[in-house]
Amino acid sequence: MKKASHSALVKLARSLKEVQEKPHFEKSSFRYGGKIFATSDEQKGKASLKISLVDQSVYCLMKPTIATPASGAWGRQGWTVFEMDSTPWNVLAEALKKAYSIVARKQPVGSQKSTAKIQTLHPDSNKTNKKISLDKYAYVRKHLEAILKSKELTHTQLMEVLYTRTKDSFEGGVQWYGETVKLDLEARGVIQRTGAKPEKYKLVKAKKAK
Repeated sequence: MKKASHSALVKLARSLKEVQEKPHFEKSSFRYGGKIFATSDEQKGKASLKISLVDQSVYCLMKPTIATPASGAWGRQGWTVFEMDSTPWNVLAEALKKAYSIVARKQPVGSQKSTAKIQTLHPDSNKTNKKISLDKYAYVRKHLEAILKSKELTHTQLMEVLYTRTKDSFEGGVQWYGETVKLDLEARGVIQRTGAKPEKYKLVKAKKAK
């Protein structure tokens, strides 16, 4: 039985319509309409795919074990890690096509509302934060401010509440965008850390982005 491999995954992903390949940390990432639906770590022999929770449960029950949910909120969003050494190629190819079909169905490339981006800030002026979709920035910022309006939360609590509020309406990695926007709001003085232990975040005041 043919085993999965980084080269085979890359070849198949590149053949899918409108897919872009870009580096993502030490991995190769594959995107449709700017959305990452798969990554491949050649060095570690792992592929991560964003699939439905139903498909995730099926692949994770296969024996011998070939896949596990990604840790934390990522796994609850459908991100699933496949071990290439133990995964048959036909299974990984099927999963990759499923991941592609989900993102392609949700967001046709030509139907994006806006391509405008915002350069987010970082509390440490020596560090550079991400440049992200302005629409997504505004959406995540609105929810973070609403969450912190009535309570102070630790980082973990804040990300969990954000995920719960937006998981059914937000396309993309809620946790990743949440962390990026949280840092930006700290830099802008919209939210701040309490300084007490355990350290929590609180809303200073809501104001429009600079």
